[in-house]
Amino acid sequence: MKAPFIRSLENYFLMKYLFLILFCFFTFPLTAQKLTYRDSVDVVHYHIKLDLSDLKNPVLKGETLLSITPVFNQLQSIALDLQGLQVDKVLFGKKEQKFTHKNNILRITLKKTLKKNQIQELTVFYHGKPQKDAAWGGFFITGTYAFNYGVGMAATPPNFGRVWYPCIDNFTDRATYEYSIKVKKGNAAACPGTLLEIKPQSNNTEIWHWKLHESIPTYLSSIAVSDYKAMKDTVQGIKNIIPIEIYINKDEFEAGKKSFIHVKEFLHAFEAAFGAYVWEKIGYVSTSFEGGAMEHATNIAYSANCNGSLQCENTLAHELSHHWFGNLVTCRSEKDMWLNEGWASYSEAIFREYYYGKKDFTDYNRKRHKQVLQFAHLYDGGYRALYGMPHDYTYGFTVYKKGADVAHALRGYLGDSLFFSALKQYFIDYAFKDISVAEFRDYLTKQTGVDLTDFFNFWVFDAGFPHFSTEYFTVEKSEDKYLIYLKINQRLKIAKKYLSTPLEIGFLDENWKIRKISIPFSGKSEIKSGKLNYQPLMLLIDPDEKIPDATTDEYRIVKKSGEQNFKEELFDLQINSLHDSAFVYVTHHWIAPKYQLQGYDFAKRYWTIRFVADKGFSASAKFYFDLSYALDNSLAKYTFENIRLLYRKNPLNKWVLTDAKPTKNGRESYLMLDNLQKGEYSIAIRK
Repeated sequence: MKAPFIRSLENYFLMKYLFLILFCFFTFPLTAQKLTYRDSVDVVHYHIKLDLSDLKNPVLKGETLLSITPVFNQLQSIALDLQGLQVDKVLFGKKEQKFTHKNNILRITLKKTLKKNQIQELTVFYHGKPQKDAAWGGFFITGTYAFNYGVGMAATPPNFGRVWYPCIDNFTDRATYEYSIKVKKGNAAACPGTLLEIKPQSNNTEIWHWKLHESIPTYLSSIAVSDYKAMKDTVQGIKNIIPIEIYINKDEFEAGKKSFIHVKEFLHAFEAAFGAYVWEKIGYVSTSFEGGAMEHATNIAYSANCNGSLQCENTLAHELSHHWFGNLVTCRSEKDMWLNEGWASYSEAIFREYYYGKKDFTDYNRKRHKQVLQFAHLYDGGYRALYGMPHDYTYGFTVYKKGADVAHALRGYLGDSLFFSALKQYFIDYAFKDISVAEFRDYLTKQTGVDLTDFFNFWVFDAGFPHFSTEYFTVEKSEDKYLIYLKINQRLKIAKKYLSTPLEIGFLDENWKIRKISIPFSGKSEIKSGKLNYQPLMLLIDPDEKIPDATTDEYRIVKKSGEQNFKEELFDLQINSLHDSAFVYVTHHWIAPKYQLQGYDFAKRYWTIRFVADKGFSASAKFYFDLSYALDNSLAKYTFENIRLLYRKNPLNKWVLTDAKPTKNGRESYLMLDNLQKGEYSIAIRK
């Protein structure tokens, strides 16, 4: 217990401290406290009423009723986001209020002060021609369609609810929604949630009344109006039967149905991986927008170009997976966008694994990883970390594609059991909340018992890749055992620190089964020795491709002669003779070879070719190159005719010149080697 005198002093200084805080809060700009006008109220419900009965008129006429709760006591003004539309009047209850509307901020001066946490109703009447984003997204009225895409990729912030209704437009303010949309009879309005009624009106119009019972941030709110016909079905989910409603234009309806033949498998795949689907329906709606799809909650907008085939299947799966990654648990800010888009991109592969099998899953991941290594730094203006992406690249190649790579790496790091069980609990604990990347790291660390600090520091908070390669691997027979000696090196592509990780290595036995062991790897190299009770015919690093390092590689068992295309390795194998079968392992290294040959300029990549076959095996090969910016631009100062192919048996041997000559066939350029040997190959030019 403290003495009364001390308590009195404490109370005095506490009152002064609180007064100072309030003085600063109301006197200085809110940005000084990292607060903005968006933090003064919490919108708990929107009822958006729009007249879209004349789609030939590009003007939007609407009113939005907002149910709000003040975050602070004695609140006398409210500010909302509203961009490009004209405000006609504002009502608080039934009384008109004063307002200003400048710089896309609607500021309302109330005639009375509001108490904290009490729900109040505010109605804004407005009209105008809605805006489109300079890059992607916005609200569109085309003559036959009216619809929105809720993200403006060039806008700051990228949330784009504000172009069609007044709102608190950020990632963290969640609300439930109602929509009352007037349309011409014969058209339909597709919105999130459940259709409550279709109410006939005069002048050959009707009002479609929808309600979304789950809370969402503003960018996930949506509307689409056209001459839709609804494809309706149900699917048995983990917890309950889930309605499916897909709105397709009447003249494309039969073709459009073909694009959704696997939509139930989307759900089953994601529920198996991430847990129960908690939304009131699965919904898609066709639009005339040709730039992709948008994950609006239970009302996913997609391009009509997708109708009639499975060409957009991965995109449609991606958008449904957002009902876990993004819609259910939302990134806290655009700097945390990996949590939305990187994971939804990886979910494409999760669906393919579930429906098409493990090989398709592996091929899909490998193809994406090759795109990351070849293009991400070109499209995004350099090698970038996943967290804290500059605004211009928030929705860029790195966040989506490398983001999926890193999600896959985390799965390999934790193992399937920990990985999926942690994610399922995550979606329970953080349902209808927002989260940052750092908080996500800490949650997974606590949930799995695995400290993920080093993993996130390397893969999420920094740029670049590790690169693993074998410097030597020898085998000696000793009585009934085989003595092995190996050295594996780690080099870095852009990254600043070595990756600390368990590294899986595989030994190919006499039955061509890959036997795997895991070794801890934390630095520049690992030298290992040991005894095996079988003869290892080949060493494979990370044979299941769990780590997205600076390689693309693939192994195959080949049982007949002919051409084998290793597309992601930029390599074609032509088997000329084969008595039985061959085990072929091709690695394309996206980093310049170690120990180069003086007098030559080497490409910033090379190949390792290994195979196990009988003496009757012979093969030729094509090594592809491209002097453009996308691949071998470091050699672009030389002429095409001077490109050469060098060979060495292993990294400890000297490079030698092969007789392969450059060949151009249409748009493809390659070096053709007639007699393929085991070892390493690199493109180079004599200086």
